[in-house]
Amino acid sequence: MNNRILYSALSKNQEKINGVFDGSKEEFEEFVRKKKLMVTSFKLQTKKLQKGKLTPDEFLALIEELYYLIQSGMAIDKALKLLITTASKEAQIKLLENVLKDVKGGEQFSLALKRGLDSQGVGVDALSIGFIATAEEVGNLGDGLKQLFDYLTFQKGIRGDIRQALSYPIFLLGMSVAVSFLIFFLIIPKFSTLFTPEEFQKLPSISYNVLMLGNYLNDNAMMVFVLLGAIITPIVLYVQKKGINWLALFYRTPKLRDLVIDIQLSIVYGALSNMLQGGLEIDKALRQLKKIQLLKDIDDLLVNALSQIKQGVKLSEVFALSSIIPPSDIALLYVGENSASMVEIFRSLSTRHSQSFSRQTKKILAILEPAVIVALGIFIAFIIVAIMLAVMSISDMAG
Repeated sequence: MNNRILYSALSKNQEKINGVFDGSKEEFEEFVRKKKLMVTSFKLQTKKLQKGKLTPDEFLALIEELYYLIQSGMAIDKALKLLITTASKEAQIKLLENVLKDVKGGEQFSLALKRGLDSQGVGVDALSIGFIATAEEVGNLGDGLKQLFDYLTFQKGIRGDIRQALSYPIFLLGMSVAVSFLIFFLIIPKFSTLFTPEEFQKLPSISYNVLMLGNYLNDNAMMVFVLLGAIITPIVLYVQKKGINWLALFYRTPKLRDLVIDIQLSIVYGALSNMLQGGLEIDKALRQLKKIQLLKDIDDLLVNALSQIKQGVKLSEVFALSSIIPPSDIALLYVGENSASMVEIFRSLSTRHSQSFSRQTKKILAILEPAVIVALGIFIAFIIVAIMLAVMSISDMAG
């Protein structure tokens, strides 16, 4: 539960004040003493806090709010206290309280935030914490929060693109499964009752096999569901425990390789743009990128780039030796290096690859969606033909 107090009071100059205070009754009493107010009336409102884990969108909103408070000149502990009073979810309050406790104990905000997120089971990559840690080193927490906000906003956009791309194919596959269950567990068993055992044996082979399959599945429905559960459950548990590197898996798939490269380069370029804008030099920015999970080929490229840059080699020259980086990227990087505009160049490249990802996704969906519809249509047509042949055989037997 979280408290909100509506109050009326008189100031020391006898001016009437109507206000709202978010916090406990004890905190309100302390507030009144400090402001030297004479409370004439107050009303305590208690709002029910939401349950559940902290979502990425809620964490993004939290970082944005904290950024504006820090930019206004407010100290980090006071900003955290203010956010605790306005939080509407238990997980938010627990996170903020844990961070505030560690900060008051002398811990750096970046370390306190990481520990608080870990305690809440919120997964945030090391680069996100790195933005804040780097900003703390140079004494500008506001810039670090802004970089983190931009980075999280970019990630949110990528997640939205992926979710939008997969939603319709998943819907079609779900409909296919639903139609299959409807046909084999409801329609075919009912239709089979129209035939006597002797008539059933005389049906065309296609009709006989389809009706036999439907009857078998209907008669052994419990066993079928148990078998499916026995297959699916271990797979789900394994994925939850061990995890699957989907990016690496898709990267090895020919038709999806370019999609994975686009999304990875978009993340890399976007992070580099944010870090350079925050004042980091290119070598330190590349070192920070080692904290996030990337494809091995891209990770090796960045490690090599960091080593070569220390020897005076330009980034465009290192990237030119890689088969992953498109020639158009290298040309733009070369322009950026010679015009001192790498922040804008990296941002432009990030946008370019993000748009390329969207275009490639639409092309794949343009093929996948009708393919799923056609496959579902063929399956239904096959069932209809089997049923029609069975109906026609009844007429032949009657004749």
